[in-house]
Order: sequence, then structure tokens, then C-alpha cells
Amino acid sequence: MRSLFRYSFISSLILMACVQAKAQNPVELNIGYQMNIPAGSFRNYITHPAYKGFTAGLAVPLNDQFSLGLSVAYNDYYQKYPRAVYDDGKGSAISAVISNSIQQIPIMLTASYTLLNKGFIRPYIGAGGGMNLIRFDQYLGEYDNPQSKVKATLQGEAGFYIPLRRYSATAIKVGANYQYAPYEKGTNLDNWGIHAGIRFALR
Repeated sequence: MRSLFRYSFISSLILMACVQAKAQNPVELNIGYQMNIPAGSFRNYITHPAYKGFTAGLAVPLNDQFSLGLSVAYNDYYQKYPRAVYDDGKGSAISAVISNSIQQIPIMLTASYTLLNKGFIRPYIGAGGGMNLIRFDQYLGEYDNPQSKVKATLQGEAGFYIPLRRYSATAIKVGANYQYAPYEKGTNLDNWGIHAGIRFALR
């Protein structure tokens, strides 16, 4: 998984460098805090929101409203369930406390469009697609069953920017997103995300 992450990241940087060579505006960096809420079949394992998360991304403005970029996020989910009788998967039953620990690292190429490029509040919409690095560890008592997978993922996003100065690229960014995250047959790790951070140009 580490090799795939490294090569994908390098390829994305090369792609962005090629796009930047044709762009007139400097690359923008977005960083922020993110909270995620499980959706759909994900709630069979986790019902609590994940408060340990962040998002970061690079974006190349092609004009005043449209930009292409690369984003990475980290979401850490954990939930412990009370003692109950569970099937151990080997034809036996076991009385134990079950805990689910799930981490997701989505790495995506993104596109963003600012609906209004003037005013105090500037709404935007965005979309992205790429790969999702997943670690799923389920503890049944003292026994765990860790699994690591890399799956495709898609995301839709909407929010708004609040520029700190009228003609500056520096702005507060607030938004929400929905991530489509397949895991295995019959189970997705889809989630809603809410994030807030800051955007500024790299000079």
C-alpha cells in the first residue's frame, strides 16, 4: 500500500506541475479540520461521528472561477459496543466486547468551480475521484482481525469562501461533502463530511 501511495502521489504532483505551467495564477493550498459522519451500510459498524480528521489540498486556478487540484484527507473512526454473544465465524459463539476501528485516507484529483467570484461570501461546488486507503480493525474481545485495502472513491462537495481581503487569495473555507467509498460486496464506507479551514496562495 505504501508503494501505491508514493507512486500515486508523485504522479499527481507531476500532473499538477504540467497544469501549473499553463496557468497564470499561483498554486493554492487548502488545509482544515474535518468531521465525518457514517452513512448507509457504514452504520452497521460505526454510528458515531469521527472527530479526528483533517483535509489538505493543492489547487491550480485555471481562471477566476475554475481550478484543478489534488487533495488528501484523514478520517479516524472508533466505536466500542457492549458485551454480547457473537458468531466467531468458525461455527461457535463467543461472549465478548466488540470494537471497530476504521481509518480512511482518500487521495483524489479534484475540480472546483466558484459560482461567484465577487462579494463577501463566494459559494463553490466541487467533485473529486481517486483512491481510498482503508484500514479496518475489528476487535472481538482480545482477538483482532486487521485488514488493509485500497479502493476507488468519489466525492461531491459544496461550500463557500470568505476572503480575508478583497483582492487576496487568502480566504476562510467552509464546506460539506459526501464521499462514496466502496469497501467490499454489500458494504460501503460512505460518509458525510463537514470541514472548515483556510486557503492561501503559495508564492
